[in-house]
Amino acid sequence: MTNVWEGVSVNREITSRIMKRLYYTSFSLWLLLSQHALSQSYKIAHCYGGCPIGGSVDNHLIIRPIYALSYNIVTKSADWVSYRVSTASIGIASSLSRTPLLDEYVSETLRVVDFLDADSLGFTRAQYVPLVDFAGTPYWNEVNYLTNTVARTSSLSQGAWYGLDWSIRNFVNRSGEVFVLAGPIFDATVGAKTLLTDNPHRVPDRFFKIIITEQGQTASFIMSQEAPVHLHHCEMQSSIAEIEALTQLDLFPLIPQSLEETAFEDLGCF
Repeated sequence: MTNVWEGVSVNREITSRIMKRLYYTSFSLWLLLSQHALSQSYKIAHCYGGCPIGGSVDNHLIIRPIYALSYNIVTKSADWVSYRVSTASIGIASSLSRTPLLDEYVSETLRVVDFLDADSLGFTRAQYVPLVDFAGTPYWNEVNYLTNTVARTSSLSQGAWYGLDWSIRNFVNRSGEVFVLAGPIFDATVGAKTLLTDNPHRVPDRFFKIIITEQGQTASFIMSQEAPVHLHHCEMQSSIAEIEALTQLDLFPLIPQSLEETAFEDLGCF
């Protein structure tokens, strides 16, 4: 059966997809509130144990069908990004677009032009939420928003960061689903890293990444931008307490007890 919509014959399946897309767009816009205000009323499914709190009140909280993030307009990086990876969400991304997208909700981001000379500094335009993890969903292109973008060294991107992402997907294929929480760490040092642009920002000195299983077991990592490409992610193990001390964030505000940090072996760290 077909429906006639403004003179165009559209089958029911395509109509359903269009309406679903419009719904999620409206839903994201409706939930684009300050982090403080939203934390009072809503539980966000992308976050395990509640979304992190403690960031700037000027941050933009953005919720999309495949992830949630809190964007810091001063550093021009998300303070945290949270998402859930499943066997159904993972897909083949070789033919999918990597073209960056302007965020319709946040204008104060790094621009594409800001990354033009990044390689001369050893940086590349990278993403917190990886494309492959959501290539099996209709929403894969949402990882290309500039609010999900960050400057990361090529050596880290091709080394420990890539290895950890691969290990996460491997674990998901064995176990079904995990939550991931990632973000930047800015050290209190002189000579903060920046790209060759007059757009005010700061490049992270390190990154954190926490993997949480459905059973509440975790594995935490801190990865330095200076890490050589051959350094394995298992050599960068950390703890939730250390990451919270460095970021001044309460990462799991709805969980009163400490989470078990026993998922390292599931990610190949013995």
